[in-house]
Amino acid sequence: MMPMRRLTRSTAVLLVLVAGALLPPLAPAAERVKREMQIHKVPELGLEIWVENEPPWDAEVMKAVTLPSFVVQSPADYYPPAVMTYISLPAATVDDTAMLGMATTAIRRAAENYRVTPAKRIALKPQPAIYGEFSGFEADFEGWANGEAVEVKVFVGHVPGRFPVAMQAYTLRGKLAQLAEPTRRAWGHVKYLR
Repeated sequence: MMPMRRLTRSTAVLLVLVAGALLPPLAPAAERVKREMQIHKVPELGLEIWVENEPPWDAEVMKAVTLPSFVVQSPADYYPPAVMTYISLPAATVDDTAMLGMATTAIRRAAENYRVTPAKRIALKPQPAIYGEFSGFEADFEGWANGEAVEVKVFVGHVPGRFPVAMQAYTLRGKLAQLAEPTRRAWGHVKYLR
C-alpha cells in the first residue's frame, strides 16, 4: 500500500472546530443538490475517477515501485481535511467467491499501515458494500498517520469479471461521518476505462 500524504492542517482544524459542529445534517437523497465534479481518466489505474470541485480538491497520480495510486486531497480551507486514494490491479481478476478473502487481507494490511494493533486488525470484519457499479467489502477503523489520530474507510471491490480496485478515505479521528457525501459522490461514480 502506498504511504499516505500528510494531513497538514492542524492549525486550521483549531480555527474551524466550532464551524464543523454547526454544519446541518445531510439532506435525504431526493433533496440533494447535484454538484460539479472533476472527472479524471487515469490510464495508469484503468479507471475514471470523480473528484470534488466545490471547492476543487487536488488530485495526482503517484508513481511507486509496486503500484501507482491516484491521490486526492482536500484544499487547505476544507474541514475536516481529507485524503482519498485509489489503487487497482488491472492485470488481475477475482471471482466473487474470493473477493471477501482478498478484501479482508487488503483492509487488514491497510490498517497495519495506520499502526492499528494486531488484535484490532484481526477483529476487523469487512461488510458488504456497493458503490456505483462496484460491489465488494469495506471496513472503518481508527489509526495514526504522520503523528495524527485519523479515521479510515477502506473499500475493496470490482465489477464481476473485471479487475479489483481499492478505495480509501481518511480524515481526523471522529470526523469520518462528515466525509459521507464526498465519499458517496466520488466512489459512486468510479468506472473502468473501456
